[in-house]
Amino acid sequence: MKIVAIDTNVLLDFKLKRHPRFNVVKKLFADCTNGKIQIFIPQVVFPEVEWVLRSFYKEPKENIIDFFQELLALDGIILENKPDMQQAVNIFKMVNIKFTDSVIAAQLQRIKPDEFLTFDENLQKFYQNY
Repeated sequence: MKIVAIDTNVLLDFKLKRHPRFNVVKKLFADCTNGKIQIFIPQVVFPEVEWVLRSFYKEPKENIIDFFQELLALDGIILENKPDMQQAVNIFKMVNIKFTDSVIAAQLQRIKPDEFLTFDENLQKFYQNY
């Protein structure tokens, strides 16, 4: 099956329905939903998208979470570690930490290090309580 890799701007065009590229991206996701192709999203794209949506477009956290959950629910979406990203979105939804920190937290939960050094108080508090 054909795999199409995409970057941050493609996801932003899709989410924000930015023309003129939205129609191309809409067809790409329709083909993915219909099982014709798979879409590979590099892991770093999620934090980039969250940052742009939050800081530039002033999207509410709940809308960003919903968008990420919809993407991750698609069978045709491939990530380096989809379970980690799903867990990161869940952490971001439930805990008051930055999305980038939720990605770190999800990986820490999987790896279970003996020790974690950070100077971010919110992330340290999360790590100590999980």
